[in-house]
Amino acid sequence: MLAATTKSSILSLDGVAQELVDNIVDHLDLTSISSLRLACRRLGDRCCGQRYKSFFRQQAVDLTPERLQRLCRIAAHPKLGSAVRVIEVSAVLYDTSELERMLSTKRRGIHEKRSILSITTEPQVDRGELDEAETRLDRLVSRQREQEEMRRDESDVQLLADTLRKLGTLDVLALEAAVDQGNQNQLIPTSTAACEWHPIWIRASQVYGIVVSAIARSQVRVDTLTIYKKSLRCSVPTFDVNKLLPVLGSTNFAAAAQYIRSLAFSASTKVETDAHKIADARAGMSKVDDADSDDDMEVYTGSLSDDDPAAVAEDNYPGIAHLLRQMRNLENLHLHLYDTLKGSAKSYVKVFSYIADDVVLASLRQLTIRCFYCDESSLLKFLRAHENLGRLELYDIYLKSGSWSPILEYLTTMRSMQHVALHNLWRPGRGMLNLGPRYPSKSEWKGDMDSWFPCLDGTMVHSRVFSQKDIQTERFDFAGGPNERQSGSPQFYRWITARRTQCGPP
Repeated sequence: MLAATTKSSILSLDGVAQELVDNIVDHLDLTSISSLRLACRRLGDRCCGQRYKSFFRQQAVDLTPERLQRLCRIAAHPKLGSAVRVIEVSAVLYDTSELERMLSTKRRGIHEKRSILSITTEPQVDRGELDEAETRLDRLVSRQREQEEMRRDESDVQLLADTLRKLGTLDVLALEAAVDQGNQNQLIPTSTAACEWHPIWIRASQVYGIVVSAIARSQVRVDTLTIYKKSLRCSVPTFDVNKLLPVLGSTNFAAAAQYIRSLAFSASTKVETDAHKIADARAGMSKVDDADSDDDMEVYTGSLSDDDPAAVAEDNYPGIAHLLRQMRNLENLHLHLYDTLKGSAKSYVKVFSYIADDVVLASLRQLTIRCFYCDESSLLKFLRAHENLGRLELYDIYLKSGSWSPILEYLTTMRSMQHVALHNLWRPGRGMLNLGPRYPSKSEWKGDMDSWFPCLDGTMVHSRVFSQKDIQTERFDFAGGPNERQSGSPQFYRWITARRTQCGPP
C-alpha cells in the first residue's frame, strides 16, 4: 500500500519541488504547458507560473464574436486575467473584390514588388481553384454580415467593454488595421493590400468608435493608447473624431483618459465613411450616361476635392483638441495627419490651431508631429506652453504663414530640450528648408545617404537630428538654397516615396 502511494506521488509530481517544476516549464512552449496542466488539477495549478502567464501578456482581437468571447474568458480567469498587459485590436476589412474578380474573369491576380516596380500577372485558374474561391468568398461575406449585425446591436462595444472592465488596467491598448481577402486567414497589411483604399478608412473609423466607447463604458486604466500608428494608408478622419464628441466629453471617458500617459494618433482629412452613401451614389452614377469622369467620381470613391464643402466644414477641425483636453496627464504625444484630398490640405491648419489654443499638457515631455499644416504663431504658442519638452520630432510640417526662424530660435532657449529631429520643413511659398549646416566640415557633420538628395546647384539636406550639445553650438544655422530642381537620384526617389507613404494621398 505504501509502495502504491509513493508511486502515485511520483507520477503526479507532488513530491517535486516547485523550483524544479518551474525549471521544466521554462523550457516548454504554450501547447506543451497546456497539455501538462491537463494531467491533473494540482499539476495544473503548479504549472500556472510566470512562464505560462507570459504567453497571455499580449493579446490580439479582431472583434469577431469568438475572439471577443475568448478574450473575455481570459480576462475573467483568476490567474490569467492579471497577466494580460497589451491588447491589439485589429480593424479587419473583409474585402471580396479580388475573389469576385477571379470568379468573373477566371484569372488570379498576383501582385509583386520588385525594386521600384510593381508587377501584376494574371494566370488563368482551373475549376478546382474556382471552387475554392467560391468557398473563400462565402466565408468573407459571412464575416461581413457578422460585422454589420454586431454594429447594429452594439454587441462589439459591449463585449469589448466587459473585457476591459474585467482587466481593469493595461500597459498598452493599440488599434491597427489589416485586410482579409480570404487567403487562408492570412491578413494583409493596409499598405500593400490590392484593394480600394476608402473601405479601409470606413472600417478604421468604425473600430475607433468602438474602442473609444468601450474605454468610456469600462473606465479601464490604460498607460499607452495608439491609434493606427503602424498601419500605413489608414487613419481616422478628423470629422469622425469630432463626431464622437458626446463620448469624448462624457465624465466616464474623462475618468479613464486621465490615466493615459502616451498617445499616438493617426488622423486624416475628410473622407466619406458612410458606406451606404457611397453605394447609393455609385448606383446613381451607373444610371448617368454622360458623367464627367474624374471630378464626378471623387465622392463616390470616398475622395473629396480640397474645396468641397464637406472637406472644409468647421466640424473637421476641433476633434483632436477635444480628445487631447481629456488626456491631461500625457507625457508622450505623437500626432499624424494623412492627406486624402485632391488638392491642398492647407485648410487643415485649423486642426493644429485648435490644439495650440485649447490644449496645455503640463506633463508633456516628448512630442512628435507628422504631416501637419501649421502657422508660425500656433506652433510657437504650443511650444511656449510646453517649455519642459525634452524631445521634439517634426516630420513634413508645412508652415502656411510666418517663418521657421523664430521657431528654431525658441528651441535653443528650451533648457530641457535634449533631442530635436527635423525632417522636411516647408516654408510658405518658398519650398523646403535646406537643413544643411552653413559651414559644413567632415569633422562636424556627415549626413547619411537618405538625409539628402542632389540638386543641379547643390545638395538639399531634408533630415537632421540634433543632440542637446548640437542645439547649443550650431543653433540651427542652416545653409541657403539650393534653388534648382533635383537632378534625379536613388535618394530622391526614396525620399519622395517615403513622403507619399507617410503623408498621402492614398
